Amino acid sequence: MIATIARHQILSLRRQRTFLWLLATFLVMTALAGVLGWSSHRTIVGVYDESVKLLATQGLPAPENPFRLKPTLSLLSNMVVYIPLIGALLAIVLGHISLADDETDGIGRLVFSRRINRTTYIVGKAVGAAVVLFSILAVSLAVSTLALVIVNRALPSFGEFGRLAGFYGLSLLYLMVFAFVGMATVLLTHRRSLALLTATGVWLVITFAVPQVTSGLRPTQSLNPITDPVSTSQAFFRATSKARPYSVVEQYKQISGQVLETSTVKGSLTGLLSIAALGLLLAIAIVLLVQRHDYSTGTSSD
Repeated sequence: MIATIARHQILSLRRQRTFLWLLATFLVMTALAGVLGWSSHRTIVGVYDESVKLLATQGLPAPENPFRLKPTLSLLSNMVVYIPLIGALLAIVLGHISLADDETDGIGRLVFSRRINRTTYIVGKAVGAAVVLFSILAVSLAVSTLALVIVNRALPSFGEFGRLAGFYGLSLLYLMVFAFVGMATVLLTHRRSLALLTATGVWLVITFAVPQVTSGLRPTQSLNPITDPVSTSQAFFRATSKARPYSVVEQYKQISGQVLETSTVKGSLTGLLSIAALGLLLAIAIVLLVQRHDYSTGTSSD
């Protein structure tokens, strides 16, 4: 039954072209990250070539090519910013649609007129969302690999491909957290628009407010996945910084930077566990919420 519900959810997203819309957005994100990486590579190599010519006229030896000193996967460092911002919003929309459509279309009343366990129903919905996100990230992984091949003119090594796959695996876990947020708000509210607005508010808190409080960051600094501009000069931020290992967006960026070798700030096991724990708590929450949710009245399609 779980597989049937998940398959129905995937087919519904395909019919609505939601899957294609999500896929296209992720492909544009990945392609943009590759183009920016290629542009950076071209600029660095161009400056280096001119420097070599100048040094040659002066009889001086040329230094090592700076691009070769950079990690190969650093070309995709912008993905560490795109996924917490755009990817998380798309995951919220995916989770929201997964449940909201059943209410506004009356499918929920029809489904629960039969003897279907509500836990089975919500697990099937979650599996459907996970399969969609996995498929999209798998295509994004292929595009990222192609971008690396084009820029580096060589296939990534086994270790590099493993790191890239690890990054996308972490991204799947992170995005499922926000898919669960989208589902939970549908079960907590009685208006479709309010559910989406509430989920967006949660995204703002997790992405901007919590990092600012726990790290003393300005809002714009929270977009930077490489530097770590933490201010601990104030007693308030010295106290709140102790909660930083539980800021899921900061931990995601740190762990991703470590996996892609684009950051000197190392992620921690506590950070990874905090992301997994938040996802688990939200999964338990939606299982409990669906048990008492009233599908007989439906949700306003405003």
